[in-house]
Amino acid sequence: MRRAPRRSRGRGGQQGHEPRARIRTRELRALELAVLGWSQLQIAADLGISQAAVSKLLKRVELRLLREMTETVQRQKARQMLRLERLFVEAMQAWHASQADTTRRRQRHTQSGGGGAGATVAELVVENQHGDPRYLDEARKALTDQRKLWGLDAPQKVEVHTSRDRYDEMSEDALRAELARHARLLAATPIDAPMPDVMDRAEHTPAPPPESTTAAKDTGHDVEP
Repeated sequence: MRRAPRRSRGRGGQQGHEPRARIRTRELRALELAVLGWSQLQIAADLGISQAAVSKLLKRVELRLLREMTETVQRQKARQMLRLERLFVEAMQAWHASQADTTRRRQRHTQSGGGGAGATVAELVVENQHGDPRYLDEARKALTDQRKLWGLDAPQKVEVHTSRDRYDEMSEDALRAELARHARLLAATPIDAPMPDVMDRAEHTPAPPPESTTAAKDTGHDVEP
């Protein structure tokens, strides 16, 4: 008796028997909620699964997206590389073509020795060409873009100049002499001494005039005007 072929089932869900289309729909829903800032517990409550299942689901989706993005970037690099290679080849072909000898036709008028009318002679002139350097410049640019595309150029050094203190370049003896000089200056000026301009103002400020008597003392007698 011939047995019927077993039907393949999708992975995921209860005991791994959930359809793949439903799994993809759940993954897209979980990714959408994660992008909106939902926590894994909130996503689990929305999808009706556990938090551990949400964590595993998101990790699987992120790894798949990362793999797809990496493949896309590599394909784009390969495509750009082919285009740059074509530009380089065309530039070099144009450079070699510009070095080829050119043939130019010209007419030269000759005069007869007996004073008669002269004749016109056609000549072919071959000129040597040194090539157009602009094609080499285009080829060099294509090679530069290829190196940038694959990261073959060495990183450039960046020099950072910072302002230095004048004490950084002084020797040990010079620093000690400078500290001793500042110590003598501090010892020569007492901290609690008043400022000279304040003392000068206090010494030269005149005393206030005495109060004038505006009324006579009461002696019991009238004062004659």
